[in-house]
Amino acid sequence: MLIMRKFYLIIINGDIYHHFDDYKIKEKFEMKNIKVGIVVTTHFSNEYRPEGDIYIENYCESAKCIKYPFKIYVFDNASTKKLPKLDYDYVDLIRVEDQSLRGLSGTWNDGIKKAVNDGCDIIIVSNDDIELNKSVNIFIERIYDHDFNDKSIYGPVSNGVLGGIQRQSESINDIVELTNNNNNMLNGFFWGFAKEFYFSFKMENGNLIDEKNYPWGGNEEELQKRIWGDGGRSFVLGNCFIFHRKIRGWTRFHIEANT
Repeated sequence: MLIMRKFYLIIINGDIYHHFDDYKIKEKFEMKNIKVGIVVTTHFSNEYRPEGDIYIENYCESAKCIKYPFKIYVFDNASTKKLPKLDYDYVDLIRVEDQSLRGLSGTWNDGIKKAVNDGCDIIIVSNDDIELNKSVNIFIERIYDHDFNDKSIYGPVSNGVLGGIQRQSESINDIVELTNNNNNMLNGFFWGFAKEFYFSFKMENGNLIDEKNYPWGGNEEELQKRIWGDGGRSFVLGNCFIFHRKIRGWTRFHIEANT
C-alpha cells in the first residue's frame, strides 16, 4: 500500500519551513507572529542621570536583536536635557512633563495599556540602563508558551541585581518559581508577562501597578504580593541573561522629592 502525505514549503518572515504535519506549520507560524511591546522609562539631566541619553540610545540600538515584531514605548520622564532623536521605526517616544505627579509607576501603567491596546501578545517593562541580547527572544518564547502565562510574571537572570536567584554572571538552564517567596521576589529592572495576565490582574481603574501608593520604589513587590493572593505566580527564566548597569539616579530623586 502506498501512503500519500502532504508536503509543505512555506516562507514566514523570510524563514523557510517545510514539514509534513499541519500543526507543525501552525506552531511555527504562530511563534513567528508574536507581537511584543516594551515599556522603557528614561530621564536625562545633569542632576540625576547625566548619561541618560547614552543609556536610551544604546537600549534602542540593542533591541535590533529581537526577531519578533515589536515596539518600544519610551517615556521621557521630565528630562531637563534634550534626548537624542531616537530615529527608529519601532520607537514611540512619549514626553512626561512632571515626573513627581505619577512617578515611575505612572509611565509603567500608561505603557502597559498602550501595548495592550496595540495588540501586543507579550509585554516587557524595563529599565533603560540595560542592553538587550538574543537571549531576550528565549524570554519572549518561554512566556508565550508557558502553561500559566495568564497568571504569571517573569524575570531574567542578571549581573545587576543585589542578590537572590536572579543574580548570575551568565544564563542558567533552569526555570525557578519565586511565588510566595517574600525574601526573593522578582526584581523590577526587567520583567514581562502575557497580555492575558493584564486582564487577569488589572485594577478597576485599568492600571496594573498601584501608582497611588507606590509611585516609585516597591511597586513590583506590591504587584507580586497582590497577585499571589489571587493565584498569581512569579518565575525566573534562567535562559535569558540581561546585562544591567544599575544606575541609581532616580533613587536619589525619589528620596529628595519625599524629604
